[in-house]
Amino acid sequence: MQSKVWQTIEKYHMCPQGAHIVVGVSGGADSMALLHLLNRFAGEQGWCITAVHVHHGLRGEEADRDRNFVQEICREWKIPCKVYYFDVSKEAKARGLGTEEAGRLLRYEAFEQERQGGMIAVAHNKNDQGETVLMRLCRGAGVSGLTGIRPVREFIIRPLLFCTRKEIEEYCQDKGLSYCEDSTNRENNYTRNRIRNQVLPLLEEIYPKATEHIAQTAEIMTEEEEFLQEQARVLFIKALKKSDENEIVLDAECLKSMHRAMGKRVLAMAFDALEGKKDIGSVHYELLVGLLGQESGKSLYLPNHIIAELSYGALILKKVREMSSHFSYPLPLNQEIYVPEAKLFVGTYLCTKKRTQKSQDSCTKVFDYDKIGCALFCRTRQNGDRLAIKNGRKKLKDFLIDEKIPREERDRLPLIATEDDVLWVVNQRVSAAYLPDENTKKFLTVQIRRFIE
Repeated sequence: MQSKVWQTIEKYHMCPQGAHIVVGVSGGADSMALLHLLNRFAGEQGWCITAVHVHHGLRGEEADRDRNFVQEICREWKIPCKVYYFDVSKEAKARGLGTEEAGRLLRYEAFEQERQGGMIAVAHNKNDQGETVLMRLCRGAGVSGLTGIRPVREFIIRPLLFCTRKEIEEYCQDKGLSYCEDSTNRENNYTRNRIRNQVLPLLEEIYPKATEHIAQTAEIMTEEEEFLQEQARVLFIKALKKSDENEIVLDAECLKSMHRAMGKRVLAMAFDALEGKKDIGSVHYELLVGLLGQESGKSLYLPNHIIAELSYGALILKKVREMSSHFSYPLPLNQEIYVPEAKLFVGTYLCTKKRTQKSQDSCTKVFDYDKIGCALFCRTRQNGDRLAIKNGRKKLKDFLIDEKIPREERDRLPLIATEDDVLWVVNQRVSAAYLPDENTKKFLTVQIRRFIE
């Protein structure tokens, strides 16, 4: 395994001589093997190694045990060790994230604080790769998503990525390395644990090398992705008319002439250039493709304060640095999106039975999906908006005045609406025109959750 790890480091040019390497060390078998191997290579390569352990404040005495173990091993091996303490549950609520995702972000923030221009080494292995690819496949992913975990991403390196968990545990046994087992890894509360403990073992009963072959698929997808991105870069340069930090202008006819797959990649590169790719999903690319077929002057509001506008043969993607009171976000079915202007999470769920899910920080309404019949948005008001009430239809403007909504709040009030009709004035009134009745066959549940600061 030592030879395999060294070949990986060399193949991907992970660590130049004399580099400073921050090693994420949880105390588990993977991270202990990684720390041991890098420490063995360090003398010859002139590397300076720092171990970083993150205490998540989640597992009580077991977490304290892991911290003490890592500190003791680092003293024994004469490796500097830094310990970071976080209240992950509290941070997860503050950031509107799950505990697993919040913990991951906090770990990398700690690693980055210690990096000081060097590299960050983490202990992902071939089994982690298999789990990741399978999860992404089940959620829906393109070629880029199926590349899985990359061996190198910016300053993050993964020397163990082509080693199996079994190889790592055998290495620890051969070298007499102790390690701690995280008891939560055996619990099935998290999706990854269920994939690891239930799904993959079942797959391996049918295909004994399932995990290894899934990881090999990720390698193949990585090669494919690199080639496709090279081709997309050529097309991006061909279509580009103007570029700065706030605006990308692309030739609309050039975009329309591209294969849809390459056109989406070119658009993704434009979002990257605007630092606005996060939260852009397939539904937004489809809307942009649709925009290209419309007349000049049409526009579309996208996540991360980006406005797309079609203007005289050009597609203009503009980053609005200042927060605008106006927003409009498409609502894809069976997904949840974040609306930063309103600090709300909005989810839409289609089902055949009426169901609501209530909690202190959420509000849910149910509609007849067949009565809607077109795309939904979370947006602010626009000219001509009307709301169906018991006695007929009323201008939204008049309704807001009657309800004594302050003028300064009216323009930023979130609505669940089609392009020209309002279903729900959030926290106020639901349209009578879209309520379920005895003939309803498809129920659309719209759930709104507050972002907890």
